[in-house]
Amino acid sequence: MESSEIESIAFDVISNAGAAKTILMKVISDSEAGDFDDIDNQLKEANKLLKQAAQAHFKVITAEAQQKGPGFSLLLVHAEDQLMATESIRDLAQNFIKINRRLNQLESKQNSKGRD
Repeated sequence: MESSEIESIAFDVISNAGAAKTILMKVISDSEAGDFDDIDNQLKEANKLLKQAAQAHFKVITAEAQQKGPGFSLLLVHAEDQLMATESIRDLAQNFIKINRRLNQLESKQNSKGRD
């Protein structure tokens, strides 16, 4: 695998993971504000971007397994770090959304009881 191909793949991973991270951070913020309208679609988009990043990364892993890998690449290490961090953020975002939905429901119940 050529160095230029590794760079291209690394940039694909970084780009897709970064775009997914941006969406996920917005989703967390929206859920904290009680805005759940488009969260499911945004999560699907983030997952799609993460899947694209993982597929690009898999090409390098496959080449390495066939001993056609690039050797050490700092850019690839950075790309892998971005991918793993974004996957962790996605998992946390899903939990934050559940918590914030539940909190929103409880606050709504509490507010409606207060009006009675």
